[in-house]
Amino acid sequence: MGRGIASLSLSLSLLLAAGVAEADRGAAPGVATLPAEPPAGLSVHEWELRRHADEPLLPRIVPSEEVLRRGAVKAVDRIVYGYYPYWVRDLTTIRWSALTHLAWFSLEMDATGAITAAHGWPDTATVEAAHAAGVRVDLAVTLFSSSGIGTLCASAANRARAIGNLVDRMQAGNADGIAIDFEGVPGSAREGYTTFIRELRAELTRRGLTDAGLSIAGPAVDWGGAFDLDVLLDHIDSYFIMGYDFFWSGSGHAGPTGILRTTADWRPFTSWAALRSIATYTGLVDAAKRRKIVYGVPYYGREWTTVDDSMGAATIANIGSVTYSEAREAVGTTRTRRWHEGIKTPWYVWNGGGWHEVYYDDEESLEVKYWLARAQDLGGVGMWALNYDAPHAELWDLLETMFAGEPDPPAGHRHNPLPIADFPFHDARNTAEGPSHYFNFYSCDASLAEWGREWVYAVDVCRPGTLTAHVPEYASVDPDLHLLSAATEDTCLARAHTDLSQHIDAGRYLLTVDTYVDNAVELEGPYELDVDFAADPGTTGCAAHLVCVGGECVCADPALTDCGTACVDTSSDPDHCGGCDTACDPGESCAAGTCVPGAADADADADVSEDDAGADDAGADADQDVADDVPADGSPDVIYVHVDDGCGCRAAGGARPADALLLGLLLVVAARRRRRS
Repeated sequence: MGRGIASLSLSLSLLLAAGVAEADRGAAPGVATLPAEPPAGLSVHEWELRRHADEPLLPRIVPSEEVLRRGAVKAVDRIVYGYYPYWVRDLTTIRWSALTHLAWFSLEMDATGAITAAHGWPDTATVEAAHAAGVRVDLAVTLFSSSGIGTLCASAANRARAIGNLVDRMQAGNADGIAIDFEGVPGSAREGYTTFIRELRAELTRRGLTDAGLSIAGPAVDWGGAFDLDVLLDHIDSYFIMGYDFFWSGSGHAGPTGILRTTADWRPFTSWAALRSIATYTGLVDAAKRRKIVYGVPYYGREWTTVDDSMGAATIANIGSVTYSEAREAVGTTRTRRWHEGIKTPWYVWNGGGWHEVYYDDEESLEVKYWLARAQDLGGVGMWALNYDAPHAELWDLLETMFAGEPDPPAGHRHNPLPIADFPFHDARNTAEGPSHYFNFYSCDASLAEWGREWVYAVDVCRPGTLTAHVPEYASVDPDLHLLSAATEDTCLARAHTDLSQHIDAGRYLLTVDTYVDNAVELEGPYELDVDFAADPGTTGCAAHLVCVGGECVCADPALTDCGTACVDTSSDPDHCGGCDTACDPGESCAAGTCVPGAADADADADVSEDDAGADDAGADADQDVADDVPADGSPDVIYVHVDDGCGCRAAGGARPADALLLGLLLVVAARRRRRS
């Protein structure tokens, strides 16, 4: 979280836009560029730490052993990383089953690597409670000075002192890891900061602490390019994006601290939001490393006095932060909750000797952010800060609902693409309703921002040819086409604005209709898609009895076998018993892929005399005779069959389905032979 991180006022928005003409469609990167430095101001972490700087560590209110024991059974399938400020004392309001990591906030450090404030650490009661509930504890350390960070990272002696102090304090307090919260890291410290993290990991390993966790709190916007994320993720367990303070204490316009996305009506006030932040970071790493990124959300909002009651009104003064609990109380009593559908944000306004506006997050807005984190395949989510929702349960309920387990992907998702079964193919949908939200910057042209929702189609071809796809040109909607060989951004084969044409070999491909982003706004809306395929001359496709799946000609029913001219069941077909062209002898039938004596067919039935009125009774008698002929000391795993002409047969083994079927057939034969005699 850079010093006064991605909090963007109108003046900042104008700064971002200065010198950047309205980009032509398709011009890289399709969004405004960053200024050299972040906006001035205090981050919420620094602001809160300063407010509580003189408060002592209060005795903890600890849950019962039974509550903690139950909390060790986790109800979430991804990381849930909560910052726990030292001035918060009540541990009973935490739902431990929905929390995986607790970051104890914080030790304070200076530029020399010395600890300047410990705020009561070690906190034995909190650590023991967390461990009893199966929650890992990271010891957070803060340094909020850009120049101080530069000085620390540039000096080998300072780095070594800082690392030694941190590992010593971590071990002294029985923590499980360290959380680095250096805010305002200058771009000039990029190499030194990476070296610091690498050396910290090495020291943990040298001391035998190979299971120790290491996390970094990173800014929503890396203004100076200070974080070499791809390299950092090789040494840390998680990168916590502080997805808040997009609008902050110094903002010129009131707005959501954790704004989800930038819509046309919000673009005058900001070009950055959660969606762009996540897309930018995931674009720096490969698909597997996305699972080390955790998106942090605010359990707080902000209040300003404003010039009027309009959305995004110009601010007069910052009043301060408003916790979720405080906002919930306000809209439940004296204030009227408003909702902006485009950015999925609640807010309220009132006049009390002047206009006041509060923007915050609740269970409805956080649900969309959690859905986005899963859709982007991140490692999980986190929050600033634990207990800002106390004593209410709905935010914990939401975490358990959204991260109870991997949901079945809906049709049109990258893991459940819509099949294009025949050519020509036509479809009409709306990118705003796309069930997939994973692809941001495709390798065909990684400079183009396409982080909106997408629809994904599957194309199966079993001979080489040319695939063509078309979407019309629209005035304010911009769906773009991408052909992929797999469900990742780095497998892009072709991209087009309206008309795509690509020669392909036999195989399975994914065709996405994605949303282009122009000047930070997603151009989503309805579209029509037409797809066709022209096979290369002289090539042949699948036989009439087969279908093309994944580039191979196969039977439509996977339980059947392709025997050249037909798909057959080799477990029961006497002409293909156990395999193609393996025919049973006359008088035999096919059971479980094996030819067995006695054909239960029309010819055998014809041998039975119509005047054999006692056939059924004889069959029953035969069954009894079989039972009577089993020796008294016979093994229960041996099947005995006796017939009148003196042939006694037995088969060892348990009662497998095939054995039971064979026994039944032998009994039928025995009964018929007795009737004929």
